[in-house]
Amino acid sequence: MQIAVIQHVLRGDDQEDAAALANAAADATDMGADVVVFPPAPVLADDSSGDPVAKLFEAIGESQSESVVYINTAVVTQGGHVAAIPQLGQTALLVSDACADGAEILSVSGKKPQVAILSPRSENDLQAEAITEFALDLSSSLAGLVIVAECTGAEPGEPGHGGSVIVHLGEVIAESMGDGDETLVAEIETPIAQPEPRELLPKVPTILADRVAYHQGRKPSVDYPADLS
Repeated sequence: MQIAVIQHVLRGDDQEDAAALANAAADATDMGADVVVFPPAPVLADDSSGDPVAKLFEAIGESQSESVVYINTAVVTQGGHVAAIPQLGQTALLVSDACADGAEILSVSGKKPQVAILSPRSENDLQAEAITEFALDLSSSLAGLVIVAECTGAEPGEPGHGGSVIVHLGEVIAESMGDGDETLVAEIETPIAQPEPRELLPKVPTILADRVAYHQGRKPSVDYPADLS
């Protein structure tokens, strides 16, 4: 099975974003992808169905193929979900802060997904780097195949700082090389191999846990006694 993950540079214009995504979708289809994972580009968020598997996105029209499974992370609602996705099987879908929320990750892990797709919407480069390292650990515990699909080109503090990656059983299979448009491609044998046995879920990296705490209006927890006098 061939999986393609699109990393998309945000243009700030819906028409330009749609055109770039259309080209990327066409390229992935021409390369023989069986599954194409789209990043959470705002232009793709208008699909009101809420279904991450779509045969047609109005924004990218004729670039679609009836034989390819397209996954639109832009329509996944906040939190963690598990859905049966053609080609992939049981797939955990984690967006935004859910990618770094231990409770959400624990919840979806109970269904033993074969694949996890993360759309963290990183707000800076350090968060993006931390997500890549976290994805490696999750591929030995949460699901054998972990995909990070991201946009890039955002200002610091805004969602979209790259870091798209495909990881299988603790190994990076494909990784974005920079901040530009990229289509990552990986050949994955089916059925998708899983960790045997699954390791314990990893601790959320501090920089990601702090982000979640900030968004929830909590103070970050510390693992050491703090003397604030």
